[in-house]
Amino acid sequence: MKAADDGAWRRELAELRAEFPTFGIIADPARPIWMAVRGNDIFIRASDRFVLRQRLLELARR
Repeated sequence: MKAADDGAWRRELAELRAEFPTFGIIADPARPIWMAVRGNDIFIRASDRFVLRQRLLELARR
């Protein structure tokens, strides 16, 4: 992964954390794994930030 890419995914991670502050969100884009967790009952794993955001939005609409 290039150094320029490193800054981009960190900004994207920060944006997700700001949009969904009640979730713990971590990412390892080199693998690629993006995860969100809240408490003991919600765990979401996705291959990219777009899929993770979509799943979080679906939870918010319930």
